[in-house]
Amino acid sequence: MAHTLDLQGGKMRSRNKLVVAVIAASALFASSTPAFADTLDGSGATFAQPLIDACKVDFNKDTGHTINYTGGGSGTGRTNFTNGIGAFAGSDTPFTSNEPANTVYAPIYAAPVAVMYNLPTVKESIYLSPATIAKIFSGYITNWDDKAIAADNEKRVKTAIFKTVKKTVKDKNGKSVTKTVPAVDKKGAPIISGYEDKVVNIDLPKQPITVWYRSESSGTSGVFTAFLQGANAGANASLWPRASNNVFGNATPTGIYTFFNFQGASGSAAVAAGVAGTVGSIGYGELSFATDNKLGVALVQNAAGEYAKADAAGTSTFLGGGTINANGTVTLDYKKSIPGAYPLGTTSYALGYSSGKSPATQTLVREWFTYVLDKCPGKYPEKGFAQLTGPLYDKAKAQIALIK
Repeated sequence: MAHTLDLQGGKMRSRNKLVVAVIAASALFASSTPAFADTLDGSGATFAQPLIDACKVDFNKDTGHTINYTGGGSGTGRTNFTNGIGAFAGSDTPFTSNEPANTVYAPIYAAPVAVMYNLPTVKESIYLSPATIAKIFSGYITNWDDKAIAADNEKRVKTAIFKTVKKTVKDKNGKSVTKTVPAVDKKGAPIISGYEDKVVNIDLPKQPITVWYRSESSGTSGVFTAFLQGANAGANASLWPRASNNVFGNATPTGIYTFFNFQGASGSAAVAAGVAGTVGSIGYGELSFATDNKLGVALVQNAAGEYAKADAAGTSTFLGGGTINANGTVTLDYKKSIPGAYPLGTTSYALGYSSGKSPATQTLVREWFTYVLDKCPGKYPEKGFAQLTGPLYDKAKAQIALIK
């Protein structure tokens, strides 16, 4: 009897060990995977899409959650957001009317809008003043050898050089890679290490200009036309007297729809492809689209009289001179003299709901917005997005917290 009892006890102890092992393995598995894997759907501004497309892969790898972002333009994003379609949206500009009462603006994206062009015979970046850009995009200048363009490119120019540092990040395969990012001071502002001061004499070809613009309601068009009016206010106000508008043709001082050399396209990718496909073209859009299509990108004159590159450091510097509003939006000052500022830099907003979605969805939206804000620009500096710091970063965090 004793022997039988001992054998049964041995079996019982073996079973207990097996149960403990299974529980331990389950706990280990649970600690390495999310409690649930979910999908967030969003749509809107194509401005943020290059960063979202790059970073959503990392987010999925780190959290198990999936981000679906279909773009479509800021107008589409705001419409879908108003109708409750999706968990979040993107817009380069705020609502001008019919804003849902539960809207939360989270300014988590910041990048330059590039003036991109296709001039194969010009081997260096060209220089453009706000007045010249306004004349080109209103149809007053129709050829690249125009005297106004020549005047911008036959002169002494001054460009800020920003200090950079090396940063090690993990790529999609988990490998450590070193990337170059702007260095910042204690307040989070990019550091100017010096200036390039030179005389340029760039020959522009006798080539007709084809202007590409966004045909749909686009926050990028809103940003671009706000710059054209704001930067030309005062002595050059007649060059672009109309207020910013997300529909490009509604902001131009001339009826560009009747001009043979103006071509509309839906989405920044299509605009960049149009510019790339026709020699002599010019357009506007996110920097990464210009880079991906191997297009030239103009240096743009700022209110300090300098010519600034379309990059993350110049964008951060320009945004630092703006006003952060209570609702998380940013009002930009195109006439403020800010050394090193790229005056076509802008924020873009992730739109969230303060209420009305499930707790699980809202938690995941906060997690995604925070991930983009904290990790994505530094992981992919080649996309041209600025890593937010200082007061704008603090405001973005506070806005994200409003998504309950």
